[in-house]
Amino acid sequence: MTDRAPAADGSCPHLPDGPRLTAPQLRAMETEHLLASWEAYARTYGPVFTLHTEDTAPRVYVGDPTAIRQLFISDRTTWHARGTLYFRPVIGTQALPYLTGEAHRTIRLLLAPPLHGEPLRALGPALDAIIITVLDHLRGRRKPLIDVTRDITLRLIVRAAFGELAPHRHEHCVHLLTEIMDLMYEPAATSGSDPEGLLRQIGSLVQQVQDFVTQEAAAAREAPAAHRNDLVFHLATSQAAPADEQIRGHIMSLLIAGHDTTASALAWALYQLELHHDVRHRLHTELARLGTALTPANTVKLPYLNAVCAETLRHGSVVPAGLARVTPADLDWNGYSFPAGTELVPAIHLVHRRPDLYPDPERFDPERFLNHKPPGTHYLPFGTGTRRCPGAELAEFELPLALARLTRAPGLRLIAAVPGLRTVKNGPTMTTPTSLQVTLDTPPTPHATDARDTQP
Repeated sequence: MTDRAPAADGSCPHLPDGPRLTAPQLRAMETEHLLASWEAYARTYGPVFTLHTEDTAPRVYVGDPTAIRQLFISDRTTWHARGTLYFRPVIGTQALPYLTGEAHRTIRLLLAPPLHGEPLRALGPALDAIIITVLDHLRGRRKPLIDVTRDITLRLIVRAAFGELAPHRHEHCVHLLTEIMDLMYEPAATSGSDPEGLLRQIGSLVQQVQDFVTQEAAAAREAPAAHRNDLVFHLATSQAAPADEQIRGHIMSLLIAGHDTTASALAWALYQLELHHDVRHRLHTELARLGTALTPANTVKLPYLNAVCAETLRHGSVVPAGLARVTPADLDWNGYSFPAGTELVPAIHLVHRRPDLYPDPERFDPERFLNHKPPGTHYLPFGTGTRRCPGAELAEFELPLALARLTRAPGLRLIAAVPGLRTVKNGPTMTTPTSLQVTLDTPPTPHATDARDTQP
């Protein structure tokens, strides 16, 4: 690419082409028609385009797999990641999203053991008990589906973070986090509220959760238990135990960001099963084939169940973009020049909707993932490279188990599951609208709460 004269609108000629938006236009685009706008920009400017806005650094969206491999999957650990800015005071600047280089690698390795392998598999019975409790509370009532799936995933993330708490402690933590999420996500998604104003409203709640983390870390140090494999215990008692401030940041990151994406994916999966009876029948057949052997270990290995989950994550754009990387210095790449401070965004939604990778991308088709594992640059629901979500394995364990459990629950019925439901932006997550509701309208039976004894 040759040098060009400055554009008439003043934009940098070395950046990829793209639209210029005023602050109100940007806010409207991000809250009202985010995904449709990205698709329109990609059609107009190509899979790599720049979003120019007032008084902010240029933001380059990357929806090309080759470009994603070159820009994000290579070693970019020295690059900063730009998360949602008002998360920083909540989770702390020492939390993983804001670390770079060796500090980022060290903490990522420290966080890994409780979120992988046997500690993860041990959460299976806890998830089953949580779903039983949530369904019992739903019986005879009608609630937004997303509220029910969030209740499930939030309770499991509290269990993963703190282990088996006393019931009143568990409920207190769930209550605090629910209030925080309601204040942080919903207004930010709908009203363009000032993040600092939101933080002032939730400051007391955040402090209470941070105090809760500190208390649980102290208890873990005072009474070590070999059987514990939760994250607080691991962080507080490891040889390289971080300071309490860092522990609070890591636990807050897990609690705030570690459940909402799975809740949204679970809600979208149930919605798609309601629309596609052939998919639901095939899934029920696969689950029924296991019979009494439908244990967590066996369930997570079922090929069609995993294909349904993978297609949900591709089709639903639960997280439409990965963490933005900020170029620390001027960068020349592929004929473009990115000035220092440019934000580069892996546009996950655009990759997942490419017809050359996924023919007829609007169609929900789990067959795409049967006997086929797409490369990491083609399928990236958990982000890319060194900034890939550290809780990805937890989500990939929890989602199929919860879906298998719920889809076999007698009397579970979706309401207003009409085709073409519009996605709702909720913080960084695209969720189902509250019009999509769920109820459990059959009386309990001796085995109604045991999914393994229930035939579809």
